Parts: sequence; C-alpha cells; structure tokens
Amino acid sequence: FGFRLSRRRTLQAASVAVFLVIWQIVGTRSDPISFSTPLKVIGAFADLISTGELQAVIPQAFADLFVGYLLAVVVGIGLGALIGWNSTLETVLNPYINFALATPLVAAIPIIVIFFGIGWEARILSVFVLAMWKILVNTATGMKTTPRVLREMALVYHLTEFQLVREVMLLNAVPAIFAGLRIGLASALIGMIIAESEISVTALGGLILYYGTQFETAYLLAGIFTSSFIGVI
Repeated sequence: FGFRLSRRRTLQAASVAVFLVIWQIVGTRSDPISFSTPLKVIGAFADLISTGELQAVIPQAFADLFVGYLLAVVVGIGLGALIGWNSTLETVLNPYINFALATPLVAAIPIIVIFFGIGWEARILSVFVLAMWKILVNTATGMKTTPRVLREMALVYHLTEFQLVREVMLLNAVPAIFAGLRIGLASALIGMIIAESEISVTALGGLILYYGTQFETAYLLAGIFTSSFIGVI
C-alpha cells in the first residue's frame, strides 16, 4: 500500500512539474499581456504578500465563503432529506428546484442587489444560492436510492418513520451527501468571486477584477489561484 501511495504521489508531482515547465516555455514565447509564466505569477504572489494586499482581502473572502457555505450545508442537507423522504414534497418542489438550477447567478444579481443591497448579506446570499441546490439534489438522490431490502428490514425491526430516515436512509445517502458537499463548495467559490467582483467589488473578487481590468495577467492569476487555494483548504 505504501508503494502504491508513493507511486501515486510521484506521478502527481511529475504531472504538475511537466505542466509548469510547458507553461513556462509557452509563456515566455507569448504576449506578456495576454499570457504569463509561473515565475511571474510567483513573483506577483510575493509582491502581493509583501505589500499586505493579499492578507487584507483573504479574511473577508473566508468569511463570505464560510458563512454562505455553512448555511447551504444546513439547508441543503435538511431540505434534501425531506424531499428524499417525502415523494409528495418532491413533486411540489421539483419545478422550483429545476428552475433554480437552470438560472445563472449572474442573471439574478440585479434582483439580489435590489432586495439586499451591495453589502455582506448580498454576498452571503450569492454563495448560499449557488451551493445549496447542489447539496440538496445530491442529498435527495442519496435518500431515494436507499435499497428496498433495507426499508423492508426496517419494517421487520419495527423502526419508526423517524428512525428509518435517521438510521437507514440518511446513512445510505452519506456518499451522495459528501459528493454534493464537494460540488457545492466549488459552486460556493464561484458565488463568492461573482459576489465580490460584481456586487460589492471588494475582497478577493475585487482584487481579481482590478488586476483583470489593468491587464496585469500575473497578478490576476495570483488572485485566481488564491481562490483555488482557499477551496482546497
């Protein structure tokens, strides 16, 4: 097992190294305005850190992401469990869920601004909306795919409806729930960047927007990679 793990990490490191080398070669032969290199991006990182610009925006980005994503997790799992358990509720809510999933957040930004302004609440709502539906759908799907034999066994042991949901259906849905959490986190990051660049023009999204409009590609990529690092953490 240790050999397989070591081989896997070696392959991953080699893949990243090859990608960076190719990127560096292509970047040095391209227009610096439209394309940068890994060394320039690293230099931009160092510059943003030395000036304190990056440290100034990360706490707010974390706060927007954490609060919005946490609300999405609570509501998404709770409502998804109800929908997966109750077919009538699923039938009633399914048109709204499909409509929400098909609506781009960018198109809803004017409505968010009208009702919630351009402050913290609007940013949290953007993160919440993008993440919640993915978590909800995955949770409901995991609940509905509970094998019939498990349901019948629950009846044999005289489990109540609440026990059936808690001890059988929810446990069966755990893999789907965690898949939804991972997809939801990626969507939450998108919502955070959209909200901070399109609604409040602040924090990490505002930094990305600023350097994008200044055609500072290295600094732009440094901001984008920082948002990815936040998601990994």
